[in-house]
Amino acid sequence: MSRPTITTQPLERTDTGHYSEFLYDDGSNDEVLVCAAHGGRVEPGTAEQALELATRLSDASCWACLGYHEDGEEFDLWHPPSSAIGPDEYPLLETIADRGFETVISLHGLAGDRVVVGGGIDLAVKRCVSDRLDAAVTPPVEAVSDGPYAGASPNNFVNWLARGDRGGLQLEQSLVVREDERDRVVAALEALIEDGDGFRRSS
Repeated sequence: MSRPTITTQPLERTDTGHYSEFLYDDGSNDEVLVCAAHGGRVEPGTAEQALELATRLSDASCWACLGYHEDGEEFDLWHPPSSAIGPDEYPLLETIADRGFETVISLHGLAGDRVVVGGGIDLAVKRCVSDRLDAAVTPPVEAVSDGPYAGASPNNFVNWLARGDRGGLQLEQSLVVREDERDRVVAALEALIEDGDGFRRSS
């Protein structure tokens, strides 16, 4: 296996901000992909979490988008819905779009003091992740399959990037989790993936 490299792609620039795409990948990994589509100051802390998790795993890639703006307008400018993100507008995403990853995790920010575990992956897997995170972080953790933060649409990039019809895992986190308990989330997800509990074992 070749060593992963970091590639960045400018996507948009304004007089007071910029939006870029980021890929950490060795060109052949199809095991784990960790994503943060709303990184930078759009949903602060998510890209840092995603890259930290990817670099701690033996076979993992990381795809992220990073938005920054001097006037704090990152969210309004660069927060497309996950179901609207596709390879046509994101050149680095296009390079991995057809690889079919075994495990795909998408990290997001959420207002309010809670964590929501969603995505198109099996509910039993989401409950396993929810239980592990519930023991690791302070806010309540809930596994969901429907509702505004479920992330279960087949058009959601976390789901179509996954192998076959397996679906991916979408993790919505409050700011306190992303800022103060970031390492606990990364460690919990790392353990779940490395020990094969939940993610790599279809329930």
